[in-house]
Amino acid sequence: MATDASVRGFDFSSMGIGSVLKLHRLKVPPYQREYAWDTEEVQQLFADFSNAKFENKDYFLGTIVTISNPSSKVLEIVDGQQRLTTTAILISAIRNYLSTITSANIIVESINNEFLSTIDRVAGQRVPRLALNIDDNAFFECLIDHGSQREKLPPTRESHRLLINASNIAKLWVENAAKQFAVADVPSRFNDWIEFIETNATVVLLQAQNASQAFKMFETLNDRGMKTNQADLVKSYLFGQSDKRIAEAIAKWSSVRDNLEEMSDDDRLINFLRHVFIATRNFVRAEDIYEETQKTVRGDANAATFLSELERLSRVYVATYRTDSEFWTGHPAATTKALRIINKFDIKPVRPLVLALALEFPQNELAEAFRLVLSITVRLLIASATRSGTNEQTFAAAALSVFKKETNTVAKLRTILGRVIVSDSDFRDTFAAARSSKADYARYYLRSIEAAYAKDSEPWFVLNDDEASITLEHVLPKNRMAGTWPTFSEEDAERFGKRLGNLCLLQRTPNSTIDNDSFDAKKPALRVSPYHFTNHISDFDTWSSEKIEERQAHMAEWAILAWPI
Repeated sequence: MATDASVRGFDFSSMGIGSVLKLHRLKVPPYQREYAWDTEEVQQLFADFSNAKFENKDYFLGTIVTISNPSSKVLEIVDGQQRLTTTAILISAIRNYLSTITSANIIVESINNEFLSTIDRVAGQRVPRLALNIDDNAFFECLIDHGSQREKLPPTRESHRLLINASNIAKLWVENAAKQFAVADVPSRFNDWIEFIETNATVVLLQAQNASQAFKMFETLNDRGMKTNQADLVKSYLFGQSDKRIAEAIAKWSSVRDNLEEMSDDDRLINFLRHVFIATRNFVRAEDIYEETQKTVRGDANAATFLSELERLSRVYVATYRTDSEFWTGHPAATTKALRIINKFDIKPVRPLVLALALEFPQNELAEAFRLVLSITVRLLIASATRSGTNEQTFAAAALSVFKKETNTVAKLRTILGRVIVSDSDFRDTFAAARSSKADYARYYLRSIEAAYAKDSEPWFVLNDDEASITLEHVLPKNRMAGTWPTFSEEDAERFGKRLGNLCLLQRTPNSTIDNDSFDAKKPALRVSPYHFTNHISDFDTWSSEKIEERQAHMAEWAILAWPI
C-alpha cells in the first residue's frame, strides 16, 4: 500500500521495493556508476529480508531518489540502484525456481509481467522494468532473462562479475528456502515472499521534477549519515549546484568517468578527485573530499568551471599512468622511461606531484624531475618510509608549488622535497639491511645496481620483468634440503632468506636446476653469470649470514650511484 505526499517539487511515496519495480519503469542513467555490491552486501540484504519476514514485521530500506520524466514515463535512478538491482535479481531467482513447477505457471507469468518486464505499447515490444547503465544493461537483461543463455554474453567488467555473484547467491538462497517448505506448498510460500517484497520491504520513493532537485536531495540525505561513496556525494553536489546547466554537468562528469575507465584501479575516481585537490588546491584526506568540494565550489558557473577542469585533468591523470599515451608525443624517451618505473611502484602520496609535473613543468626538465622523483621513491621504499605523514604532506606541498609554477626547475624541486630525501649515508645503511618480498621489485633493484656497476649512464631506467630470461635466485633457498645448509640455523634462515644480499639474478635455464641445491652445487652456475654481483658470489668459500651481510654492504655502495639524488 503506497502512501503519497508532495513537498515543493518532490513527490514522496512510501511503498514496498517490489512495488517500485512493479509500478514504474526505472533506468540507471549513463553517468551513474556500475553495479557494485559484493557478497557481504547481497547476503546482508537477503538476511535482513528473512529476519523481518520471520518476525512478521516491515523492513525499511531507506530512500530511493529518482528524477521523474513525464515524457518517457521512466524514472531515472539517482540513489537506489544497488538495492533495486539486487531485489530484481532475487525476484528473478524465485521466478526461475518456480518455473520448474507446473502448478506455479501463473505466479511465474505474474512475476515476469509485473515485476521484471512490461509491454511498451508505443514501441510494440516487451521492455524491462529496470534498465542499468550502458556498461551493465545488456548483461543484466541477459542475466535475469530466464530463457536466455547467459554464457553467450560473457562478463567483461568487474560489475558483470558482481552481478553474476549476486545471481548465484540469490539462486542458493532460494534453493535453501525451498528446502524448508513442503513440496506442495512451494508455490504459495514463494508467493508469500513476493508479497513481502512488494509490500513489507519498504522504501520511500522520492520523485524529483528535475535533476538539480534530485541531486540536492541525494546530497542532503547522504550528508546526514547514510552510507555512500565520497565520489557519489561530490557528483551529486556538483549536479545540484549546476541548476540550469545540469545537462552540461552530466556530460562533463560522464566524460571524466570515461577517461578514467582506461585505468584498472577500483578506487580510481576517488583517488583522482583527491589527487586533483592536492595538486591544484590544498591537501585533503579521501574522507573529506565532499566537504572540501562544498567549501570551494558554489553556484552553477563555478560548478561548470570545476567540472571542465576535472574533464581536462582526467586526461592528463590517465596519461601519467599510460606511457603510451599521445600526451607524451614529443617528450624525450627518458621521460616515459622514468614514469614507467614510478608507475611500477605506484606510491599514492607521489601521484599528485606526478600529475602537477606533467601539467606544468617545463618539458626540457621533466625527464630529470621524474628521475629525481624515482630516486626519492626507491630510497623511501628501501627505508620503508613511504607511508609517513610528513612525506605525504611534503609531496603535496611540492605538487601545489609546481602547479602554481612557483617551482619550475629541478633544483627548486629538489629543495622543496628536501624533507623526504633519504641521504646517501642513511640510504647506504638501510639498503645494507633491506629485505624484499616482491620478486619484481628485487629484480629491478638488482638490475639497476648491476647497471650502475657497469657504468651505465642511466642505471635507474633498467627494467626487465621478463622472468623467462632473467629470474630471481635465492642463494640460500626458500625450500632447503636437509643437511645442505649447515651454516644457517632456522632462525638465521628466516632472518636472511629475503635479504637483498641473498638474492641474485640468473638466467632461467641454470636456475631451474639449482634452486634447492647446496651452495657448492650452485657455484658453477653462479660463476658463469654475466652479472658481476651474481658471479662474485662464487668467490666465497661458504655461504653464511656473515657473507650475506658482507655482500649486501658492497651492493649498498653501488645503490647510491644507481639512484642518485
